[in-house]
Amino acid sequence: MTGPGAASRKPERTTVVVATRNRREELLAYLGHHEAPVIVVDNASTDGSPEAIEAAFPSVRVVRLSRNHGAEARSVGARLAETEFVAFADDDSWWSPGALRRGEEHFADHPRLGLLAASIAVGPDEVPDPINAVLADSPLGPASTGSGPRLLGFVACAAMVRRSAFLQVGGFDPVVRFPGEEERVALDLAAAGWELAHAPELWVHHHPSSLREPNETRQRELLRSRLLTTVMRRPWASVGHEARTAATAGSRGRRALASALPRIPAAVRRRQPVPASVEADLARLRPQVMVSATPAPPPGGPGALHARLSVVMITYNRRAEALQSLERLTSLPERPRVVVVDNGSSDGTAPAIQERYSGDPQVVLVASPDNLGAVGRNLAMEQVTTEFVAFCDDDTWWEPGALDLAVAALSAHPLLGVVTGRILVEPGGREDPINAELLHSPVSGPEWLPGPALGSFLAGASVMRTAAFRDVGGFSPRLWLGGEEELMAADLATAGWELCHLPDMLVHHQASTVRDPHLRRRHGLRNTLWFIWLRRPVGAAVRRTRDVLSTAPRDRTTAAGITDALAGAGWVLRERRVLPPRVEERFLALEDSQRRSKARQYVS
Repeated sequence: MTGPGAASRKPERTTVVVATRNRREELLAYLGHHEAPVIVVDNASTDGSPEAIEAAFPSVRVVRLSRNHGAEARSVGARLAETEFVAFADDDSWWSPGALRRGEEHFADHPRLGLLAASIAVGPDEVPDPINAVLADSPLGPASTGSGPRLLGFVACAAMVRRSAFLQVGGFDPVVRFPGEEERVALDLAAAGWELAHAPELWVHHHPSSLREPNETRQRELLRSRLLTTVMRRPWASVGHEARTAATAGSRGRRALASALPRIPAAVRRRQPVPASVEADLARLRPQVMVSATPAPPPGGPGALHARLSVVMITYNRRAEALQSLERLTSLPERPRVVVVDNGSSDGTAPAIQERYSGDPQVVLVASPDNLGAVGRNLAMEQVTTEFVAFCDDDTWWEPGALDLAVAALSAHPLLGVVTGRILVEPGGREDPINAELLHSPVSGPEWLPGPALGSFLAGASVMRTAAFRDVGGFSPRLWLGGEEELMAADLATAGWELCHLPDMLVHHQASTVRDPHLRRRHGLRNTLWFIWLRRPVGAAVRRTRDVLSTAPRDRTTAAGITDALAGAGWVLRERRVLPPRVEERFLALEDSQRRSKARQYVS
């Protein structure tokens, strides 16, 4: 098919290849937008898609496959194309007018350019996809095109390729079907000496189909695809890392491993590790983040934000809860700036926050492509310039006036590093069982403390001195999430900072229903064991390990937590640093209450 205005495009140099399965209505709605000849490769649809396309668009070439080949269907279309370049599109996307012509010019000017990645506008409101910022911020340096950076990845529905380069590396393969099929192609293009570049001025429109697979399924399949790609192209050490990552990702990861296993032999047969130059580029690709912020109004002026305190919130796949908590936080009379880190959500959390708070100086959105767990708070702290910071989860929010109480306490006591509030469980405002333990803490502290001394703290219910946070380097990337506070608390005390409880400082917690309690328990058990052997003397470590394991259920989750802890024994011993006696006394004082605690049991 050649779309409107295509008469001026003769002779054609680009073919649009669309792979589809059971998306008849989307094809009928969007195929007419394409400006170049179109080949539709149908993955054995059962909804009459091929017949409907042929009837509505006689100039479109329809290729019927007898079974669902996934992303490999695009390779079928590319082989059939007779043009120099191929632009891929999905059945719910199309290239903006003029984009293909501009892409052709880039390829003509740069003979070693193998792939161009365009920008993506999502939905009827044309919201920029967060991936645009990730592409624009690639650390691989400028591409030869001069319009954007070099890349080592792309999104297939917004990619335009030199057909000869794409076919040289075999196109999309049958091992990695969909999604995540792009990574292996990108690695092979780079290994063959072809350049991949971002062209931000080229745009693709994407109206996600309502028939898309559930996000949970997509995330599981992405894990599977990444593992298979790693087997085919990365060192064996990287394969081990990806396998461990999947194994510790809960039921989703275990299902991903199970679905990958039947394809491992085929992946091994196709194994050809990329050269050192490509591995070096991969090492430079640290997780890229998108920061969306509006300059704050001048201090003391209309709409001024709190001059001394900010709030940091982390979230992952809890769009509704995150938006509700943000609404409550931005309504606080203290008017703190709120830095929210989206940990790579797949449910539209980041775009929803960006849409609602675009232009609002009170909210800073940091969108990470990966789930960093508690380390997302470290990322948020890069945006914090205030003296104090209040932490918050996506299912918690602070009582009006609570943050002013924290600022007053921290301001009055320069050695006070952390204050932890009283938690009210919603709905109903019930006392959290942990409150009694905080109030009656057995830890001894200096007389000047404004509340009971603590040995540890609860991140989602605490306000911290920014200097103290930075003094100890933030949360440990090793621990990820689940009981991550204990190690940081010990290091704070070692550095001379005090922690205490402020019972009048209220925080509300309405536990999200979107959580995996078994995975949380597994990580909590692992992290507790790691902390014990990282910081406690041998005698105390043996005793505390016995106490923890004796109170944990004898089930698969406990076994998995212990296995994870043992897998980290090497680095734990290398990084072991025993607490000084004055800090060890705090944790000795806590042992009895930890054994008897109803709020600290490793059950799920």
